[in-house]
Amino acid sequence: MVAKSTFSFHLDYCFALPCWNFFVGEMSSESEKDKERLIQAAKIFFFHVQDLASVTNTLTELFNRSMNTQILLMAVKNNSNIKDFFEQMLKIFKEMQSVVDARHDKIQKESLCSKVAMAMCSVFQKSTNVEELHQSAKEVFKSAHTPVIISVLNSSNILGSLESSLSHLMKFPIMNLQLSDFYTEDTKEQSDVTTSERTRSPGSSKTTMIDTLKKLQDVLKTEDSKNPTESAADLLEQIVKAMGPILEILQKAIKTMEMNISAFKKASDK
Repeated sequence: MVAKSTFSFHLDYCFALPCWNFFVGEMSSESEKDKERLIQAAKIFFFHVQDLASVTNTLTELFNRSMNTQILLMAVKNNSNIKDFFEQMLKIFKEMQSVVDARHDKIQKESLCSKVAMAMCSVFQKSTNVEELHQSAKEVFKSAHTPVIISVLNSSNILGSLESSLSHLMKFPIMNLQLSDFYTEDTKEQSDVTTSERTRSPGSSKTTMIDTLKKLQDVLKTEDSKNPTESAADLLEQIVKAMGPILEILQKAIKTMEMNISAFKKASDK
């Protein structure tokens, strides 16, 4: 009876082994997919930060030229702290908002229409020379340039939306990490390619990837999570998704400002 029982146990084990291997294989496959998702999300986050710094600096340069201000540009390095990066962006937008509010209040008190009428009447009173009238018109267009920039930034509360979105991002548990904790850029990678193209390029070394996974899993872990890698990937993908609209708002603001600057330049040159 003992021999038969033992034989029966081994037989059952042999039949059950393929099922167990299949189950383990499935679990392993899912785990690898989650790791890949986390690594990919970390890489996209890395390039999103770089893109945000670039477009913020472009917007700042346009703003400084248009409003005659001296707001400092951003400087982002691989050892930059994520919290410091977002706080730097917030500071820039708050400085812009402060200038816009001050200029807007001034315009409300002294309307552009009154300035145009007074300037043109003054020229008519002094001379009817066509050349002088043309020169006066050019000066009027130049003076109208500042209100257009204010109008662009006030439309849809652009600066306010950016501040709100950044404040939301700063609540996520990644603020104490450095940019290099997400991805170490290969020096061979081109800097002018798009984010989607860069994310498809070969990744970091295996050792770096393991370090990245561990840091992100530790920071992004949630309580009672059965799969830390999966929950970390879910949360980081959520963060990356939240960064998308910020980039879009900045890009649209820059495009609108550039179009208006170009339009007024052409009008003032005529």
